[in-house]
Amino acid sequence: MGSFDRRDFLKLCGAGALTAGLVPGARLAFAAPEANAYDTLIVVFLRGGCDGLSLVPPTGGNDRAYYEIARPDLTVPISGNGAALGLANSGSGWGLHPRASALHGLYQANKLAVVLGAGMPAPVTRSHFDAQQTMEYGTPGSTGSATGWLTRYLTSANLPANITIPALSAGSITASSLIASTEAITMGNGNDFRIDSSAWPWNARDRYRDDDGNINAPAGFRGLVEVLPDLWAGDSALEAAARQTFDALSIIRPMNFGAYAPGNGASYPTDGFGNQLKMIAQILKADLGLRVAAIDLGGWDTHNGQGVPTSGYDPFGNTVESLSRGLAAFYTDLDGAGAANYTSRTSIIVMSEFGRRMRQNGSDGTDHGYGNMMMALGGSVNGGRVYGLDVFAGLADQALFEGEDVMVTTDFRRVLSEALIRRLANPRLGRIFPGYGGYAPLGIFQGTDLPPDYGGGEDAIFRSGFEPV
Repeated sequence: MGSFDRRDFLKLCGAGALTAGLVPGARLAFAAPEANAYDTLIVVFLRGGCDGLSLVPPTGGNDRAYYEIARPDLTVPISGNGAALGLANSGSGWGLHPRASALHGLYQANKLAVVLGAGMPAPVTRSHFDAQQTMEYGTPGSTGSATGWLTRYLTSANLPANITIPALSAGSITASSLIASTEAITMGNGNDFRIDSSAWPWNARDRYRDDDGNINAPAGFRGLVEVLPDLWAGDSALEAAARQTFDALSIIRPMNFGAYAPGNGASYPTDGFGNQLKMIAQILKADLGLRVAAIDLGGWDTHNGQGVPTSGYDPFGNTVESLSRGLAAFYTDLDGAGAANYTSRTSIIVMSEFGRRMRQNGSDGTDHGYGNMMMALGGSVNGGRVYGLDVFAGLADQALFEGEDVMVTTDFRRVLSEALIRRLANPRLGRIFPGYGGYAPLGIFQGTDLPPDYGGGEDAIFRSGFEPV
């Protein structure tokens, strides 16, 4: 029999049915007694192709002049109403969109870093689907991978076997970066991760109604739950997976996500992004072994009416504010003292599939481009700096890719690999990013540079049926 873990077991048994009762003796962890002794990486994907030149506009030098000429109706001003928020240590001058004020505060506190000219190396695709897929697979130029890059991180990390929740994909579908992972839980709302939730189909809910019409586990089902630990007391892969599954689901079910009180006075926005970040924070604080989490924020495909901060119509700015307020609340929530200082062990990377064209289009919007920005946030981030300036090609016509787009001068894997090695202590770059070599940290993350291992590749991790070797 091949490998069999908790996710396989969830599919076999029907995940929701198992959440109806608690496994006797299951560990109920609601708050960690001390800050996690391991690091957690949160990957925020801005779906739709975020316009990096509006989120991080030039504020000085020649690039500012080129930018104003290319975008006469979409220019983020440098003074007066709706002015860009200047970024220190940014060469000739770069800033943040004015509605990213919460992120600007973190930049000034040296907790947020910005990377210019980031993205995938050629060959280039301007298709959302292809660009997202290849970036989340970690295989630029190829969509043939069977696994996501975070999946390959998990399988190559030699994590302890008893981790309850190693990975979380926040949303209704699993992020492609965690595709084929048998360790990841996909959850859009913590309160829906149970049989008595209105999110469950009626046929499944009715199966567990009691005689009074309440959606509960009937006595017979509770009895089954009680005997399962005895049935699965052996050492087989199936029995171990069953025990881990019951442990995970039994711990999550009684957690009251709706009543969670963020730490340090943090106030999350009440949109989906804010609620999912809050859910991740609660799970991280519950000390369940969370190593990676993926979360999306959409709404960046601004072909028409992108808006500007100097007018009352600013849909791009609305999305920027959601990103900024959500991430700032998440950081504040985790930024406790002593045992509650989770920020020192949590790193956030913000990325998008591509940027937008340098020039605005005829519909007061921007079309699919190439190079973009990335961001890194955390207590162990060397923030307060703009990275990639030494290789950034600039915004002159002759410096643009195909005369249209920001040139990619920093491979996105360069940022991710630094986080993998310095924060997650996993140097197996050849397995996580097949074909990628030449580890060259930018200095964004604090930590130790382990010797990178370029051996292996995807086939060295996965064989038939995604069986780890």
